[in-house]
Amino acid sequence: MHVNNDYQRNANISRVFETVWKNPNFSRIDIARKLELYRSTVSNIIGTLVDSSLICEGERGVPTEKGGRKPVFLSVNPDFGCVIGIEIQLDSYHAVAVSFDGNTVVKKEGYTPVAKDFINKPEELFIYMVDSIIAQMEKDINANNLRPLAISIGIPGIIDIDKGIIKRSAPFRLSNFNYAEALGTRYGIPLFIENDARCCSWLQLALNKASDKKDFLCVLARNYTGNSIVSYPETYEKGIGIGLSITMNGKVINGRNYAVGEYISRSWTTYQKGQTGLPEAVLKTVDSVDDSYAEWVKDLFSTLTMMIPLLEPETVFIHGQPENRHQFMKSIIEKYVPQFSSIMDSCGSELIVMKDDACGIAQGAAFMFIQKMYDVQMLESNQSYSTFLWDNLFELHQKSKEKSLLNLPS
Repeated sequence: MHVNNDYQRNANISRVFETVWKNPNFSRIDIARKLELYRSTVSNIIGTLVDSSLICEGERGVPTEKGGRKPVFLSVNPDFGCVIGIEIQLDSYHAVAVSFDGNTVVKKEGYTPVAKDFINKPEELFIYMVDSIIAQMEKDINANNLRPLAISIGIPGIIDIDKGIIKRSAPFRLSNFNYAEALGTRYGIPLFIENDARCCSWLQLALNKASDKKDFLCVLARNYTGNSIVSYPETYEKGIGIGLSITMNGKVINGRNYAVGEYISRSWTTYQKGQTGLPEAVLKTVDSVDDSYAEWVKDLFSTLTMMIPLLEPETVFIHGQPENRHQFMKSIIEKYVPQFSSIMDSCGSELIVMKDDACGIAQGAAFMFIQKMYDVQMLESNQSYSTFLWDNLFELHQKSKEKSLLNLPS
């Protein structure tokens, strides 16, 4: 009974927090109606969240026709704390601090730090990269008097977020790296890692929280310049990489092997290196030669055409492409891949090419942690490493009042 009571309490807190996060200035009665919970239950949960400083009370609204007290509007407290979100690629990193109400309060970017002593030690090199980036973020965190309560990182690769393992990341030469054990408590606050393309889905869920968009496909298509210091056959050199992420009914899909979204184009054939069958000369000049870019766009959208009727997404989001290419991309689709638009129309789907925000993946990584706080896990399932309990979050917040929790190993 005790287990069931704890589960129900956490589930109700998650649902109430989600409702307030998605609907700023809802009142207690609004929440009770939306969630079909007793008013007393909602009031008790709101009391817990207000006492914990996660939710704050604002202005009073207009009383109902029956009279009574004016409703008190509720919102997430921006001063409760923040999540450090980081995207790491071989050539560069982007980092942000996102407050729990969803606002980005710090942005930082730079070249990915590399230590030559660790070139042939992939795990040690990756830890060095994370150490160095967090050390650089620490200055901005302290300067803005922020309270970091978690770190969330997006990288290319296959990530088992339930066990806290990087199953494979070719750019960083990582294989079955137990990051939960190596990094989970290294900085004084919990740390999580997610696939970079799936960070795009977490970003879209946050950006579209008001419209409650639930079914979409994110395509992350990035140009890479490579890193001359860390150079080996399996890394991205100059060229382009593609990752996909599928979201259905508001859930980011991982797949049984956490490899959903590993992209292979329709032009790819057996024994070819990379993701497509396009010549290497084309892939290395995609960002500079219009004809190469046109070939790449045709290959990509011919492949996506086959996926649309299978998934029936509300929206296909394209991330990572420079804004000066957006109109060119659309003209190529219209001229050379008209079947894509036809299939999209028949499925009632829309194509949105996102403005390239350099910090978008880092923001998505941070949003993952915040949004997973309102993810109600099934009672009979094993607890995921990526699940963080409310009492643990409240305890971290309380400790952060006394001193900064973020620290670096000596």
